[in-house]
Amino acid sequence: MKIIKCIVAAMNSNGEPDLYFCIVKCNEEQYDCGDHYDRAKEQCKEDGYEPYIAYDETDTAGKAMLPLFNWDTASILIIEN
Repeated sequence: MKIIKCIVAAMNSNGEPDLYFCIVKCNEEQYDCGDHYDRAKEQCKEDGYEPYIAYDETDTAGKAMLPLFNWDTASILIIEN
């Protein structure tokens, strides 16, 4: 099981640009297929945001944004097999 920190660039319910962060648990195959990005964007939308693009902790932009968040408060999402 992989545990991946994800950040989604999105528009919040006030129409302002915002960042949504979460932790996605998935298997290696799901990670390789990019399912973790899809799951992060799906939850972002369910939580009232309009998602645009997702990054994970291995992406250049994702690495740069990691210190912006308190990851202890992040939602944890699981991709079922």
